[in-house]
Amino acid sequence: MAMDYFTYLDDAEARVEVVLGDARLSMEREAPQGFDILVLDAFSSDAIPVHLLTIEAFEIYLRHLKPNGVIAVHFTSRHFDLEPVLRQIAQYFDMEAANIYSPAGRLSAYPADWMLLTTNKEFLDEGLITEAALREAVSDKQIRTWTDDYSNLFQVLKF
Repeated sequence: MAMDYFTYLDDAEARVEVVLGDARLSMEREAPQGFDILVLDAFSSDAIPVHLLTIEAFEIYLRHLKPNGVIAVHFTSRHFDLEPVLRQIAQYFDMEAANIYSPAGRLSAYPADWMLLTTNKEFLDEGLITEAALREAVSDKQIRTWTDDYSNLFQVLKF
């Protein structure tokens, strides 16, 4: 669909390879890629792919990331507050985290919630990032870090 209905892949100046399948499983089989940025954008509906938000999943992502790289996670959900899940992951891997909230408006039909996770504090201190990002947690929920053996969607339900 990305090749048939959109132009951004054709317009990209980089070498683009489309791999069909579950991203986590595909990445697990690949050699490290050395990405500057890795974007997780699998949370647009309220069906939460929990297996993408675990310690084991982030171990795979980090294996593919350059040492000062950034993982950008789109975590918008009407029914779940996924910020504490991502903050726990960031803490586990000793990463900095920053939320970027974009409200619905003229340029966007829907609001979007993003979190940037990185060990590169200087990146988060750059002008445009500091203007747009919140470094402190917004959610006050205290949860246990998710693993492949443990997750709890009830704890992150919005009321």
